[in-house]
Amino acid sequence: MPKVGMPEIRKPQLIEAAIKAIDKYGFAGATVSLIAKKAGVSPAIINHYFGGKDGLYEATMRSLIREFFEVLSKEVTKTKNKSAKSKVMAIVTASFSQSQTHPQVVKTWMGFWASAMHTPSLYRLQNVYSKRLQSALVCVLKEEFEREKARRIALTVAALIDGMWLRGSLAGGIDKQESAEQIQAYLELVFQDLVFSGLSVSKLNASESDLNT
Repeated sequence: MPKVGMPEIRKPQLIEAAIKAIDKYGFAGATVSLIAKKAGVSPAIINHYFGGKDGLYEATMRSLIREFFEVLSKEVTKTKNKSAKSKVMAIVTASFSQSQTHPQVVKTWMGFWASAMHTPSLYRLQNVYSKRLQSALVCVLKEEFEREKARRIALTVAALIDGMWLRGSLAGGIDKQESAEQIQAYLELVFQDLVFSGLSVSKLNASESDLNT
């Protein structure tokens, strides 16, 4: 019978071992035996705590996703009194944070995305991640745009983040600064259109006021 408090110690160890095994052997090649060996435990421990490899992988991704949204929350909080554009860039910054772009973590994310297409539990987890990121972006963008417009912009920003991740990981490393600058360039265009639209509405209102005078 496991000692009291052991799950809190063992589970993080096994998640870390899973990330290291995935880094070396890939998502499919990281077997329970290899992960257990890296963690210095019996394979039976993985089955006991996670019910097998799939359960461990799900727990590993939940851990990374939870860590990502913790970083995101901190970054957005820093921009509490700033513009909506600054808040969106805070979310982008979180997406390319050091903890999320470590080579081992990047390989784990890539393996997760690939496996999510075939594993129902990981597919559901991917949907949760996508919806939470989308909601965070829409929540910020609604400060300046109508909901439908905010939703479309959020979808594009999320796609750009994922695209930069994919290109960077396949190129051997994510260039965080360049990736953020590319997304910022898109936001500059979007918010520039907002300014012009605002000016046009102001001019139209002014013209109508003159006609009514």
